[in-house]
Amino acid sequence: MFIFGLSFKASTGDYILLVVLVLIEFAFKIGFKYINSINYTISDKFYKKILKMLNIINFEFDFLFVYLFFDSIFEFNIKYLVGMIFGILVMSIIFFSLFVSLNLKYEVLTFRMANESDRESILEIYLEGAESLKNDGVDQWQGQYVPSFKDIDEHLGIDLYVLEYHKRIVSTACLVEGIDEDYENINGKWNTSLPYISIHKVATSNEYKKQSFGRKMMSYIENFAKRKRMDLRIDTHKDNKKMRNFIISCGYKYTGEVILQGELERLAYDKVIVK
Repeated sequence: MFIFGLSFKASTGDYILLVVLVLIEFAFKIGFKYINSINYTISDKFYKKILKMLNIINFEFDFLFVYLFFDSIFEFNIKYLVGMIFGILVMSIIFFSLFVSLNLKYEVLTFRMANESDRESILEIYLEGAESLKNDGVDQWQGQYVPSFKDIDEHLGIDLYVLEYHKRIVSTACLVEGIDEDYENINGKWNTSLPYISIHKVATSNEYKKQSFGRKMMSYIENFAKRKRMDLRIDTHKDNKKMRNFIISCGYKYTGEVILQGELERLAYDKVIVK
């Protein structure tokens, strides 16, 4: 619609408005691009509301520009209409600015290292995951391998991370830097080399699984790896189709099979971060 409006206004010779149109189109493109680039740092609900409001403002601009063009041809001269449209537009922008400023601090996600106070929340998420795997018929995190506080304490303050939303832990993962002995002998071939980060014990609270927090956490992990200038590796059970599909959808490539703890067969994947 902006290109449509630009063509119209160019034909009318109104170059001041033409420049304004170009600047507004550029501002909207930058705005949409920026919002999309940071969408993993905010909740999906907040992100969708922002896009909806921006689309409404975009429509109001388009309506104003198209009206001005046709008015320049047919001379509608509808009293106060342009002023009313412009007033609605200004009000929309003010409302949008207030909405974002008032809600942003509550809707921004926090990715951080886990601490002592997170132990129970993390274990609850682990046990939910174990139960879900059991219901799906996946022999992972079952029997003697059901997660416990011991698994958490081994990584707490070292490489265990959480994603926090509204002061609640929604997702968690272990990011182990350095050589993973279980990954040294692979029946296949890695696409990545040293240094790399091994991602283990990825889990999301059942309450928040439909809100894309797991995917958002993976985006945080990628940025974490970029800062460290390290590639990423991950594995999962061959019967865990949900996790396999999730890993591939995040851009990881299948590399072969590995054996964990000398007996657990897993499918291995990696993603090149440092190029």
